[in-house]
Amino acid sequence: AEYMGVKLFIFLFFVYFEKMKLNVFRPIWGLLPETDGPLAGSKFKTLKEVVPVLKKLGYDGIEIWLKQALIMGKDFNALLKDHDMKVIFQIFTDGPLCPGGKGVGGPLKGYTTPSAGGDSVKNILVDKHLQVFKEQVQSAQQFEPVIINSHSLKDYFTVPMAETFFQKALDWEQQNGYKVAHETHRKRFLHSPWVARDFVPKFPTLKLVVDYSHWICMAETNTNDLDFTKVVEDLAPHAHHVHCRVGYDHGPQVSDPRALEWIPYMEGHERWWDAVWKVQAERGDKIVTITPEHGPPNYQQTVPGTKEPLGLIWDINHWVALRRQERFAKLYGKKNTSKLIPSETQGFEPKTKPGKSILEGHTQPIGFKA
Repeated sequence: AEYMGVKLFIFLFFVYFEKMKLNVFRPIWGLLPETDGPLAGSKFKTLKEVVPVLKKLGYDGIEIWLKQALIMGKDFNALLKDHDMKVIFQIFTDGPLCPGGKGVGGPLKGYTTPSAGGDSVKNILVDKHLQVFKEQVQSAQQFEPVIINSHSLKDYFTVPMAETFFQKALDWEQQNGYKVAHETHRKRFLHSPWVARDFVPKFPTLKLVVDYSHWICMAETNTNDLDFTKVVEDLAPHAHHVHCRVGYDHGPQVSDPRALEWIPYMEGHERWWDAVWKVQAERGDKIVTITPEHGPPNYQQTVPGTKEPLGLIWDINHWVALRRQERFAKLYGKKNTSKLIPSETQGFEPKTKPGKSILEGHTQPIGFKA
């Protein structure tokens, strides 16, 4: 009996006190012809070529537009299963990448045609965004995604329009047990840290995919901004997935975060990403996910007149992932971090030293709310 009691204690210890693990996903954006891969110097032609390479490098899964998976159908599930890879989907409430939109092999049969802009009846417009959203979330379930990342609404929608959408969407997500997070993306309703500061707390169950590269250029600021950092840390409890791209005062993507002039921005973003991990550890998340997401031209700057990228995102994204892997090992233990290995062209160098939150040590209140 005593022996069984010890075994039970050990089992419960690991169940309830085991530290969270890091899973790293790689975006397919910038790797294939239909995702602007040639502009980024990618030589991959098909997903079947890409997935084994990413698996060999140690990635846990891929992040991809749902529409691409729908076009592949059962072959997509088989590909992931063959290589023991997981998936995170990106969906869109409007635009050409919706299944019913004209981009990337569309429109697909059976899906709603998204709004093309110019709509004047607000309630009908919100309903259409909601319908397009629901169709994709439901279709995604056949592929068993880890989480669904939604690009929701437009930045010019009114607050009442957004309140209507999110109340209905969140209720529906909860009723059906769907795990969906809404990205802090330019062009979308949560495009600005100041909009999110006042809006997100109205909805305690609203999950976010945080991409601070969008917010930093929207706010035209740097990583030493106390007010900005306060919003990041206040909303961190809503974060359920992180896009690791380094933005700056005047754009959503630095040319190369490995360059000496951009290291301070990389370290600043790392501090913000650390804040999310801290909250996730406190709430007991077993698995945390990130996607290094530096994109191809025209996201990536190019040499004028040549279209040559100033940095290769194949290496940049792997370096960001390796930096986060090493940081996670330092904070939460080497056995709990991801299992990435250096590629033939990119390892852990250069090193970064993000340090602690810039809010630490401030005794006076920082920031304000509406």
